[in-house]
Amino acid sequence: MQLVLGEPPAGLRRPVLLAGFGGWGDAGSAASIALRHVLGDPAPPASAMLDPSACYDFTVARPLSTRSADGRRWSLEYPKVAFYPLRLPGAERDLLILLGPEPHFRWPELAPAIVNYARAAGVESMLTLGAYVGPVTHHSAPVVRRTLDPSLGERLSELELQDTDYEGPTAFVTALLHAAAAGGVTAASLWVATPPYLQAGNPVAALALLEATGKVTRLPLEIDRLREVADSFLHDVEAALEEHPELAEQLKEMVTHPRPLARPRSRSPAPRRPARPPQRQSPGRSRRKISAPAQRRRRGEPPAATRPDRLNVRPRGRTADINGGSVGRSSLRLAAATRLHCEGQKFPFQEWAARGAGRC
Repeated sequence: MQLVLGEPPAGLRRPVLLAGFGGWGDAGSAASIALRHVLGDPAPPASAMLDPSACYDFTVARPLSTRSADGRRWSLEYPKVAFYPLRLPGAERDLLILLGPEPHFRWPELAPAIVNYARAAGVESMLTLGAYVGPVTHHSAPVVRRTLDPSLGERLSELELQDTDYEGPTAFVTALLHAAAAGGVTAASLWVATPPYLQAGNPVAALALLEATGKVTRLPLEIDRLREVADSFLHDVEAALEEHPELAEQLKEMVTHPRPLARPRSRSPAPRRPARPPQRQSPGRSRRKISAPAQRRRRGEPPAATRPDRLNVRPRGRTADINGGSVGRSSLRLAAATRLHCEGQKFPFQEWAARGAGRC
């Protein structure tokens, strides 16, 4: 089965592959916003795409049904990961951008297929972008890096990019990083931290990723427009916090002193009871309902309180849990008062919620 649909673009000058994937490893949609900003509007035509049927569970990432402007035609758009060749007239090298939702399936096969396609297009180096939820405020967007190449690691250290010692569940970009190392392509990953209380369309984090990308690749990336959007974003957040000073203190406490995860209490094992004979379920009796957390565990998803691609709010009396941190109920006003930014546009909170977390 052919995993990459399309031919490698011709005429690119030693292109650098920039890759980012929306979803679990893209908190605040920082990587997606950064790469879409580089592509511009309108984006250049795609040269190839990954076969959607090999990548996605369409009951999770559902296709979109859309109607034409004249109302006469309907179309069905499947989620896709696509390659976009981008020529940089003022530089010695070009870009090949890979962007789309994170694949669900066949990571061990998709990652080498991407690397092989990139090499056929002349790619010699690769940089992947990602974002995670960290103990930072909206003023700070620290970037860390990961590479399997010792010589590249030394150069990144000279650029004051700190290595990350994170171990645990990871994203598709890490599979791509290992596939690049196995395929002889120099590669690194850049990860930016985003605050736990603002998770939709974070242009500050996207700007930090592009600034670090420019230092690593030494390519001239146009980021002035994104910097304006980031400044406007910060202004809107500060305006919302000035209206609710008690909220600012609560958020500061949540970031500087995050609540540790609860540990199970140790207890002696309960005495074994004799097994009961199985009971027949009457036809009119409903089956036990599976809870939402149990459904997420069955699908292999992280708990709702730690998912980096959405803002999780659970009321608790006069307080609320937001992504695992306890803050006052008044903190919910921040999301309603702040106009969330996405790809240079602003949306009220209600409209963003209707679009879905992180979808722009």
